[in-house]
Parts: sequence; structure tokens; C-alpha cells
Amino acid sequence: MIPQETAKPEAAANAAAGDAALSAAPRRAQGLWEAVRKPLLAAGLTLAFGFLIVVLVSDQPLLAYEQLLLANFSTPAAIGSLLTRTSFLLMIALGIVFAFRAGVFNVGGEGQLYVGAVSAAAVGLALPDLPGVVLILLCLAAGVLAGAFLGWIPAELKVRFGVDEVVTTLMLNFIAMLLTSYLVAKPLRDPQAYGATSKMLPEQAALPGVPGLQGANIGLLIALVLVPLAWLVLFRTTWGADLRASGTNQRFAETVGVRAHREIVRAMLLSGGLAGLAGAVYVLGTGHRFEQNFSPEFGLIALTVALLARLHPVGVLLASLFYAVMLNGAAYMQIATDVPRSLVSLLTGLLVLFMTVEVRRRRRRGLSKEVSS
Repeated sequence: MIPQETAKPEAAANAAAGDAALSAAPRRAQGLWEAVRKPLLAAGLTLAFGFLIVVLVSDQPLLAYEQLLLANFSTPAAIGSLLTRTSFLLMIALGIVFAFRAGVFNVGGEGQLYVGAVSAAAVGLALPDLPGVVLILLCLAAGVLAGAFLGWIPAELKVRFGVDEVVTTLMLNFIAMLLTSYLVAKPLRDPQAYGATSKMLPEQAALPGVPGLQGANIGLLIALVLVPLAWLVLFRTTWGADLRASGTNQRFAETVGVRAHREIVRAMLLSGGLAGLAGAVYVLGTGHRFEQNFSPEFGLIALTVALLARLHPVGVLLASLFYAVMLNGAAYMQIATDVPRSLVSLLTGLLVLFMTVEVRRRRRRGLSKEVSS
């Protein structure tokens, strides 16, 4: 029999542990809601201001907004196109989340996307006789490795020499674009095609489609699986905790034993690898060849997506879908009405403005609390 004096502290400890476990779930739900609430509010305000602008410039404002927001869901092909574009933004933005969480401002998503795409195309064209599954896996791996390598360069420059990663990632975008432009104009060029495009990839290199979603492929499923994986890694693993600690306060993280420089390199490898994966998925699943102008600046848009989502994987999923709706809907709107698709660029600028105001307001509130305490 356990003595009464011993049993009481043990019972109290068990009760405290139970209370902590019960309160953890509401805290997680509240954190998720906070990650979604402000972006939803910013998106709503953006759409409201955008509608006022459409009223001023168009005689058919309701039709214009109907096409912008609802035409994406009018046919199975439109839905497939919407989800495919969402998957590209989702993969790149998830990688940017990891970089930002480690305290690295990665603006090189566009270049990492391009080197991943051209590497996948090069492997597919170089090994046309391989079986389909093997060839697809090799092409995807080539895209991931190429994007990771382009992410590794600025990370090493930052941790070894203190070079600003914004400058290096931005400059590497230009280098990547020029490199792919040369490759698609010379060794990979299709002489029978008009424009800067590579030869068509072998048929067995095409990604399988998703049943019931015309135009979509398993790249969409890969992107969706990455969302819970990213959440688990960031918030339920030791590496995720070390990465977030490095991004929050690098000096403190190193004091408690976290190798912050190593975490920066790892985060940028993962960030670049996911952007490269998006490029490979485009080549294998959508274009079936490399095209020099295939991206409507996915890398820069994904940067905005990550910021809108407040660096939360679930928020990234919703923000990617929202941006894909806007990008695809702009084309439908321009066809059906006299509103130009450049309106979407204006709306995305407004969205960034609202999010910036919110961030500055939170910072001022935090500073005022520190002063008052």
C-alpha cells in the first residue's frame, strides 16, 4: 500500500499533467485560428476595396467579380487548373516558411523553381529509355537537388561570411534565369518548336493524373501531403524546435546548445528543394517540357503567400488557394468583361499593404507592452 504522504503528491502531479494535456488542445486550436483569422480578414478587405475599384472602371462589376471568384469552379477542367496552380504555390511557399522560421529571408524561390524545372527536363531527355516510375523519381530527385543546391549557396555565404541572404538569393534568381535561358536555347532546345522550349519529354515521364480532376496530376497530392508533414516537422519535432529557436533569437539559441548556423543551412536546403520540386512537377505534370517563361512569377507570389499565411503550413494552404483563384480568375474576368487582369496585381499589392499594417501594429503593441512593464 502506498503511504498517504506519498500518494498525495503523486496524485497532484498526475492531476496537473492531466490539466496540462487538456489545455494543450484548446491552445493548439487557438494558435491555428490566429494563423488563419488575420489573413482571412486581410483577404476580405482586399476583395472589398477591389470591388469598389471595379465599380469605378467597369459597367459590369458583378459579372467581373463573378468571373474572378467563381469561374474557377465552373467546369472540371477549370477546377483542375486551379488546384494545379495551387500546388505550385503551396510547395514553394512551404519551403519559404521553413527559411523564414530559421530567420532567413529567402527571395530566391523563382530561381530555385527554374533550376529544378530545367534539371528535371534534362534528366528526362538524357534517359529516355528508363521505365516510367524510375524516370519520374529520378527527374523529381534532380529537381529537388538542383533547387536545394541553389538554396545552399546563400546559406553558406550567410553563415560563413555574413553575406546578406536577400542580396544573394535575389542575384541568384537572375543567374538561374540566364542559365536556363542558355540551356533551352542551345543543348535542350527543340528546333521544331516556336520559342524557347526544350524537346518534349518521353511519354513515360508524365505524372499520373488524379481521377475526377481533369488536368490535375499527383503533384497536387504531393503538395497536400506536404502540409501536415511541414506542420509536424515544425511544431512536433526537435529539429523544428531548434529551427524556430534559431529564427527567433540566434544568440540565445546558440547559448542553450542549438547550432543556429547549421539550422540555417538545413532550412535553406529544404526551402530550395521544395521550390525545385515544384519546378520538376510542372515539367513532368503540366508542360511535359521546359519552357523559359512557364512561371508567372510563382516564386515571388509564393513569398507573399507565406507572409499572408503568417508562416503557418495550414495558413499557407488557404493562402495558396486564394492566390490561385485570383491568378486564374483574372484571365476569366478579362475575357468576359472590360476589366484588365492587371487588377489582380493591384489587389495583391493591397493585400500586402494590409498585412504590413497589421504586422507593424502588432510590433507597436508589443513595444508598448514592454515599455509599460
